[in-house]
Parts: sequence; C-alpha cells; structure tokens
Amino acid sequence: MAARGWEIVPYGPEHRAEFLDLMRAVYEGTAWTEDEFDWWFERNPTGHFILNLAVEDGATIGAAAQSFARMVIAGREGEATFTIHVMTGPAARGKGVFSGLQLHNDDMAAQAGARLALGFTNPMAGPIFVGKLGWDELCWLRLWARPKRPLRAVRHLRAHGKPAGGVRGAVEEFTERHEEIYRRAATGWADHFVKSAEYLNWRYGASTRSYASFSTERGFAVLGWGVFRGISAGLVCELVGDDGVRLLNRCARAADADILIAMPNPGEYRTYLAAGFLPTPEAIRFIGRSLQPDEPLPHERAAFRFSLGDTDIF
Repeated sequence: MAARGWEIVPYGPEHRAEFLDLMRAVYEGTAWTEDEFDWWFERNPTGHFILNLAVEDGATIGAAAQSFARMVIAGREGEATFTIHVMTGPAARGKGVFSGLQLHNDDMAAQAGARLALGFTNPMAGPIFVGKLGWDELCWLRLWARPKRPLRAVRHLRAHGKPAGGVRGAVEEFTERHEEIYRRAATGWADHFVKSAEYLNWRYGASTRSYASFSTERGFAVLGWGVFRGISAGLVCELVGDDGVRLLNRCARAADADILIAMPNPGEYRTYLAAGFLPTPEAIRFIGRSLQPDEPLPHERAAFRFSLGDTDIF
C-alpha cells in the first residue's frame, strides 16, 4: 500500500532486526531482545499477531504491532486485539505514518475476526487514537498503592539516582486447579482476559521478566517488579479467587520494593483496603473501538475487569 512516498510492508522474519533497531532508536537505546520479541509474538498462545512496517526508500521509518488475546466479551469468549507498539522515527514525521499503520492494522484485525481493538495508552499516543483514528475513550483504570519503605526510597534515589529491587520466589506451574479457581471467580466478572492455565504459563512462567506466584486452595496471585515514578515497585499482576488479603500480604512480603502497586476492580476495593492499599491520583487511560458492526463497546469502568498483568505497561 503506497502512501505519500512510503509503503506498508507486512512483517517477515527478515524484518526482526529492523523492528528492534527502530524500537531502540525510538525508546532512546532500550528495546526488546530477540527472545522478548519471540515470547510476545511468536509464542503467544492465540497463535497469531499483526505487525506491519512503514518503509521508505528501503529504510524502515515506522512500525505498528497488535497482539491477540482471548477475552470474555459481553458473556461470550472471543478475541480482541491490543495495540502493543506504534513507533515512528524522525523520517516519518508529517507523513501520516502513525495513522496509516494503525488504521491498516485495525482493518486486518477486523478481517481476522477480532471483536474489539483495545489499548492502554499514554499521553502522547492517546490523543491521536481518540482524536484522529476513531477510537473511543472508555474509562480510566485507577492505581492503588501500599507503601513499604518510603524513607528508604527517598534515601536510595538521592544516593544512587535509580531504584533497585525485585521479587523473592518463583512462578509455579499453573494447572487445571488454577483454571478452576479462575472459572469459579469469573462467573461474576465483567469483560476480561481468559485466565486459562495455558495463558498464565505463557504470560508469567515463560516470560523473560521475573515473577513470583502464590496460591491457596481458593485463590492465587502473581507478583512482578518494576519502576513507578522512579521508585522500586512490587506489582500485583494477578489476584484471582478468594483469600485476597492473605495473598496480598504474601505479595508484600515477597516484594523487595519500596511500594506495592495494584489496579483493583469494582467489587474488590474492600479487599485491597484491608490489605493496606489506598487509591492514588495515578490512572491508566483505557481506549478502544469496536471492530464488528454488531459488537457493543462499553464506556464505563464497571464493564471491564483488568489486572496490571493485562496491561503490560509495568
């Protein structure tokens, strides 16, 4: 597809280095490794993804990727796509590359049968999606926090300028028992990711990042680690089933971090309050668009059930 001197080129294995080089340039020296690329796209349990490049005069000037995920949407299982990266280099400015790639990917996702296109966006990309590409503002996902070592965080940043930490523990193998816990809990859930054992083992067990998981007979949790506003943060990536306070306290003990971050859903607030979490001013902007003519798209927080592990922002 030609447009303003550049063309859209479907991804092939020969383009991997170009994609990673562009990511490294756009994100100021940081990029996925090849193993991270393979994990996110090639090993995704849905078995497919969308990735297209913008090429001009033989050089890659932009790229856009969408990942498929199994979701329960309006009570039925189906697939949705999530925008992972839309990247443009300096040579793409003013040429409509961002919009052209994203609209092309949305069309491909619709043709593949995806019911919704969804995204957890940032202040730079959000106005383009909502203002130019026909996506809708759906809701904001409020972050909650439990302080652990606030004074240590301040001292460490003053002394070293960057946070350190991690998680203590490992990810257990997710089995039919975990899937049964999810199925029982999900009878009352709004639209959400399908937490099958296959998905959980891919998302956490096979990830290139470090996680730890904890379970009881009635529930399970997954803990990750990241940096939040420059502070070492333990991340409650999953909390499924019962025994929520007990599991959150186990996450807190296992987090070598100055603060714990979580994203409770409506109906879960009492559990998080009882475990020492409080709402923060921070929230994730959630946007989307319907890809099928008869597919409704809710616009309220209570219509969705997400976890930090779903967003892949941290």
